[in-house]
Amino acid sequence: MKRLRPRHIQTRLTLWLLASVVALFGLYWVVTAKAPVMLTEGYVVDRLAHDAENLVLGLDTTEPHATLSGHFAAPIYDRPYSGHYFLMRVDGQNIRSRSLWDFEFTPRAVDTFPTTYHAKGPLEQDLLVYVDRITKDGHAIEVHVAEDLSALHQRISTYRWQFGVVSVLLLVALVVLQRWIVRSSLRPLDRVRADCRRLERGEIDQLDRDVPPELLPMVDEINHLQAVTQRRLARSRRALGNLAHALKTPLTLIDQVGQRIRDRLDPRDAESLDEAVTRMRRITDRELRQARLAGQARAGERFDLGHELPRLFHMFERLHADKALSCRLEAPANVALRAEREDMYELFGNLLDNAAKWAQAEVVVSIEPVEDGWHIRVADDGPGVASQSLDALAERGTRLDESRDGHGLGLAIVREIVELYGGRLAFSRSVRLGGLQVDVWLP
Repeated sequence: MKRLRPRHIQTRLTLWLLASVVALFGLYWVVTAKAPVMLTEGYVVDRLAHDAENLVLGLDTTEPHATLSGHFAAPIYDRPYSGHYFLMRVDGQNIRSRSLWDFEFTPRAVDTFPTTYHAKGPLEQDLLVYVDRITKDGHAIEVHVAEDLSALHQRISTYRWQFGVVSVLLLVALVVLQRWIVRSSLRPLDRVRADCRRLERGEIDQLDRDVPPELLPMVDEINHLQAVTQRRLARSRRALGNLAHALKTPLTLIDQVGQRIRDRLDPRDAESLDEAVTRMRRITDRELRQARLAGQARAGERFDLGHELPRLFHMFERLHADKALSCRLEAPANVALRAEREDMYELFGNLLDNAAKWAQAEVVVSIEPVEDGWHIRVADDGPGVASQSLDALAERGTRLDESRDGHGLGLAIVREIVELYGGRLAFSRSVRLGGLQVDVWLP
């Protein structure tokens, strides 16, 4: 099952706040839309109840047929289809308002009194009917009083539409406001992220602690981890330099002793001893030079090719001055690899060391951007390597020619660094120079 990508904190906060605001506005709109109907219908019911009491007061039940005195019915009940109607039932007799005209109003049967219900009027109006049962002079009188609510519903509908438009505008304004509040609240995180990028580029040593209290523990932990990493890297560099420096005195002593007893040694043994001492001295000299070049670089500092590679070129050109070695860089201006500076020193140092040993006179390093990173190519004009032996080059300890200095570890170290960064490594014969070509792709 594919794992869903987690949303950003800002997106989650925005969605939750938006959902809560929409839910709150929806509830508010429902309540506000229902309130006018309830209030106005309540007011109309009170008025209808008052009219029902007046109608019952004006009803004379002493005659054989009940009659209603006109003084107790408002004039609006006499105007045809006026929207105000009544119907009274007393002892099987129906007394209707003149406003009903020839419309046969059929009252709804109810079980409880007083109560209300809705019915259709003479002109298909929406009538609100108040019904009550009142006893007068021993007669049970059921009175139905109705009023047309069509005009009222139209006004309420207009009010709802206007209120809906205002609500939508307020909702949009609140969404924009809460979006701004969320972004303002998360701005310290953007600053911390920018500081992390500066830390990665080596522009600063520590993150700024001027952050909200909620972020301070995270910043302190990152700073602590950075300090520990810096100390470990410094110790490793010092140890490497100290080791190379410490070996110089024993090597000198071995060389001196070898010179004194050279006459007593077999010529082949003396030659082997000289080669071994020379090889060890070159290794220690190289490591000391790299330690001096590394200096006090920050952990995470980018490797500036235009600044750093010429120094490595100069070092190897001096080491191989006997063949007038020339090293050349072909790369765009201001290229900085997004990688640990010391790792890149190790990578290019081993690649250049291998190329310089086998080159006749020329080593070319080319860098070009590709879709997912950088393509690094190191080529020399040496004899090259047979195609069947290319795959064995990066195996630790593999040496295809025992006549040259080295322990067969350089290209294996290169492979380890490339794999550490998630890159790729390939070996081939250079079409341009004819010697070995090493291609490295770094993300």
